[in-house]
Amino acid sequence: MFLKSVLTCSPLRVSLVGGGTDFASYYAQKTGAVISASIDQYVYVHIKNHNPLFEEKYRISYSEIEHCQARDEIKNGIVRASLELLNIDMPLHISTSSDLPANSGLGSSSSFAVALLLGLHEIRGEKVGAAQLAEEACQVEIDLLGSPIGKQDQYAAAFGGLNLYEFQRDHSVRIEPISTLHPIVKKLFDNIFLIWTEKSRDANKVLRDQDKRATDNSNHLDQLKSLVYELKDEICGRSSSLEKIGRIVSMGWDIKKELSPMISTPEVSEMFLKIEEHKILGSKLLGAGAGGFILVIKRDSDLNLQKVLLRDWATVSPRLDHRGARVLSATQGEA
Repeated sequence: MFLKSVLTCSPLRVSLVGGGTDFASYYAQKTGAVISASIDQYVYVHIKNHNPLFEEKYRISYSEIEHCQARDEIKNGIVRASLELLNIDMPLHISTSSDLPANSGLGSSSSFAVALLLGLHEIRGEKVGAAQLAEEACQVEIDLLGSPIGKQDQYAAAFGGLNLYEFQRDHSVRIEPISTLHPIVKKLFDNIFLIWTEKSRDANKVLRDQDKRATDNSNHLDQLKSLVYELKDEICGRSSSLEKIGRIVSMGWDIKKELSPMISTPEVSEMFLKIEEHKILGSKLLGAGAGGFILVIKRDSDLNLQKVLLRDWATVSPRLDHRGARVLSATQGEA
């Protein structure tokens, strides 16, 4: 018996604080840290064995449809590099979809890489753990494709949950789960929502500019790392405060804007001004910047804020994902 088709998914993520310290240009010198939450919005990948009766060896379906005879003809970098990394040469039909727009600050490219790698292992009958998936996704995106990104997204997609990730100088990653049994975690996610800026963007341009400024930004990145441990202590403390969590998240955003002039835009700044008129507890732009989703933490007593903002902007209310990347279905064929 062999697997004929596999459907996998991996969660998108909301980074609360620490983004930027997961770049090798920083953590190889000082160790980085991020608190990130995987959410119940997913990237899906379907992989099936492609019948040799078709004219092409590979059919890749995403925002484009590719018909290719060889791996090196595939334009989608993540697909091409994943097949190369795992040395896969069988005919395949690979398609993907997502619950939310790509290039929106939620780590969708890494979620795609993780879900794809899981499916490729599964269709070959190989079982693989979350740590291996995360590291293989890092190899694909950072080492093989040279993307100017950090390592938090791949780990959030593979592991799920609410975690403190520490990026060690030897390039290993230490994961400290933050228990969702803390009452403040439920309260936090009851009061979080995302606002769509209606702008997808090329994150690589922003990230390259940020990364080349890593030495000059060292003090800012140190401050972001300190906020990670401050946030962890606040979440895990006996008298946790949603107001304090909101302040920490907003402080992180204020610092992150200093990392590159490309991170914010006049349009994004105008949105923040309108949002802050409602006396929210905290806010930040997710991901690299310049567009995507804005995270808002509202007051526990403000039951109508999301409805008010929904008049002007589309919003999403995420919940935590606890499982990370997983196989949703698998169909077996006969040898």
